[in-house]
Amino acid sequence: MSQSIPVPQAEKASRRFTLEMIGFSDAEKRMLASTFRLTGRRDFCYIEPVELDQRADIYLINADNAEALQSLREHAPNVHSPAVIIGREPVSVGWPFVQKPIQWMRLFEHLDEVMSTALLERSKREKNSDTHWDGQTYRRSIDKKLPAEPVFMPPRLNESVLVVDDSATVRAFMRIKLAPFHFDVDFAENGEQAIEMAQAKSYTCIFLDIMMPGIDGYEVCKRIKSNGDTKKTAVVMLTSKNSMFDKFRGNWAGCDAYLGKPVPENDLLATIARFLPSARS
Repeated sequence: MSQSIPVPQAEKASRRFTLEMIGFSDAEKRMLASTFRLTGRRDFCYIEPVELDQRADIYLINADNAEALQSLREHAPNVHSPAVIIGREPVSVGWPFVQKPIQWMRLFEHLDEVMSTALLERSKREKNSDTHWDGQTYRRSIDKKLPAEPVFMPPRLNESVLVVDDSATVRAFMRIKLAPFHFDVDFAENGEQAIEMAQAKSYTCIFLDIMMPGIDGYEVCKRIKSNGDTKKTAVVMLTSKNSMFDKFRGNWAGCDAYLGKPVPENDLLATIARFLPSARS
């Protein structure tokens, strides 16, 4: 039986913060930025500066880069404009540390925590001031850049995702991991249901188990990709099979990516960032 997570008719806007990445290579920045775009579907959203001189609300520091640690001292983040540190080995700089390889949800949680504190402290400063804080007056000279842009983003784009798996455990896992991003998520337990649902509703991405009762995932993927109405839907196969032959069969059927079982959370988020329009734009 198919299941669906209802989506409220009126989504509230996300609170937007400018995040400056310091000490990362261009490739690392692209990888980080693509995944940060997913936060546009969360209550707190983190975006790169649009302009070179745009001030940052929060700093993300690469502790593996000595120059980045020096830059951290120059920027001197504080409770109003905090920092989060990423690195292979912990460093004692007084800010939350996330060890590599990055656990995305843990990183998001640390960012949310320090920004929640920053918002509280900023509100206290405004209440105790005779004039409205303009975002620059109390900032250090290195951070006195352009004024902040509006802090709220438009309501989230409604994107639908279909999870097809006969395992209740896998469906529950996917429900939990996708819930923080407010997707419109449907569930199917077999291939026949998946094909019917894909024809009745437009999905941005389908997570598809290979081994299921009835028709298998390869055949489901082949039918989805051969249908003019559904061929543009991204199909990600969920499989415990990792042989070259299995991947060849999946590629032949038209799948866009593989995720091994059990599904690693970081790989799931990276895959979403790769295929969903809200993460790419």
